[in-house]
Amino acid sequence: MMWEKIKRLEERLYELRKEIEEVEKELEGLPNGHLEVKTINGNDYYYLRYWEDGKLRSKYIGKFASDIKEKLSRGEELRRRLAQLKEEEKKLSNIIDKIEKIITDY
Repeated sequence: MMWEKIKRLEERLYELRKEIEEVEKELEGLPNGHLEVKTINGNDYYYLRYWEDGKLRSKYIGKFASDIKEKLSRGEELRRRLAQLKEEEKKLSNIIDKIEKIITDY
């Protein structure tokens, strides 16, 4: 019974690490930063603002930014999910480490 629970914990930890890897991989292909809109002569122009090498950078996107808005939104969603996964991984890893310590000290 106890070994089955330990095995389930280890399987969950493996699943978490696999999902973390997948989320990080997807995040690599998404932009980081936020959109800034500048209105010039009544026209809106979009810029992607992001930090790079300790400096705030801007990249001109154009008059339409629906595609980049979706990507930025997806990136925010994934970063929140990644934080949750890493927190669960940390807790689960600590639990397994404590169990291993108890078993080896016994």
